Order: sequence, then structure tokens, then C-alpha cells
Amino acid sequence: MLCHGVLGYLARPEPVIDQLCRCVVPGGLVSIMDGNANAMAVRPALEGRWADALEAFDARTEIGVLGARGYARTVDEIARLLAERGVGMEHWYGVWLFVDWLEFSGRALDPTDEERLQAAAAVELEASRRDPYRQLSRAFHVVARKPRDAHRQPS
Repeated sequence: MLCHGVLGYLARPEPVIDQLCRCVVPGGLVSIMDGNANAMAVRPALEGRWADALEAFDARTEIGVLGARGYARTVDEIARLLAERGVGMEHWYGVWLFVDWLEFSGRALDPTDEERLQAAAAVELEASRRDPYRQLSRAFHVVARKPRDAHRQPS
């Protein structure tokens, strides 16, 4: 079950997580991407908005690049919500570290430069798996599994 780019627009993720955990088959995976509450100060700091960055250290919402209110959570919060529903987190990854922050700092990759894009992708992949880098990613990806011996609940 995939839930990418959805929870960040919901003040309360529980109903969606309930449904994901209810619908996934025993032994199946739940894949969730959400905004990283632990990195909320990075974007305004890179944009030189120092007062906003200072406030963002404790923020859980922001008006994102699309102009909509976004909500952010921590990996531990999502893992807890999944565990409460009988689905255990197997691993998590950071998403959009260097490339996203590069764009917010006023630089961008040339999409026609395949060699540089491949190099950037290799760096992003490595950072996604390593601390402390993955902790600074703008978003995170949680991979969780429902136990094989779990009984499927009706939807």
C-alpha cells in the first residue's frame, strides 16, 4: 500500500493510516512518505528568512511551495501510528536532501546534463540511508510490513 504525498496535506493522518493498515494483506508492505518535522527550519534558513527559520524549529506546519498548508511529522510518530495498528516499521529513508535544498538556495540542476543528474542521484541515494544526512531531508520514506500471521480486517 502506497501513501506518498498525501499525509502532508492532512492535519490528522490517523484515518488514512487506519485504512492503509486495514487494507494491506498479511506480509504486505506499507510505504509512506511524509514531511520531516525535524527539518522544518532548513528551507527558511537557506532562503535567508532567519526569523521564520527560528520559529520553524518548533513548527509542524508551513505554507509550502505550492501555496497550500503542509503538515510535517517525525519518523517516530509515523512508526508509532503504524505499530498501534499492528504494522511494524522495517526501515526509513531520507528523501530530497541535497537536490531540494539546492533548489531552495537558488541553484538547480540542468535536467539535460545526464552525467550530473546521475551523480546527484547517487549522492541522494547514499544520503537517504545514512545518519545524520537522512535526518535533514525535507521528507522521509517509511517502509513497514504487516506480519504474515496477521488477520486481515474487513474494509
